[in-house]
Amino acid sequence: ALTAGAVAFAAFFALNDDPELRRAARAGDAMAWLRVEFQLNAAQAAAVKQLHDDYSVQCGEHCAAIMAARERGAPAAEVARLEAVCVNAMTRHFEAVAALMPAGQGQRYLATVLPKVSGYSHTGAPNLRVNP
Repeated sequence: ALTAGAVAFAAFFALNDDPELRRAARAGDAMAWLRVEFQLNAAQAAAVKQLHDDYSVQCGEHCAAIMAARERGAPAAEVARLEAVCVNAMTRHFEAVAALMPAGQGQRYLATVLPKVSGYSHTGAPNLRVNP
């Protein structure tokens, strides 16, 4: 749930025969997948990793708030507000990641991940195979 790589990882692995991508998939290395799939150089990959690491704290807080609200039976409007905060934060995060990518790759990355964010149901980590 924390990284865009995890968001897109499985689908691109299934569609790509690149040996480096397959190694990254087997290792569960979403950052390696992002580096190869979106042609990041070492500096870009390091900057994206730092964004993901920083965002993981915020993402965890959003997940905890949504789960807590659901568990205590909060009104639907409150849960919806928390979910909207989460979606907005994910969108901003993905846009920041895309801005670090080479020209054209950032747009392709956003075209991959943003459709999954818009209809995200907050029941598990978003991915490209299923939009829960």
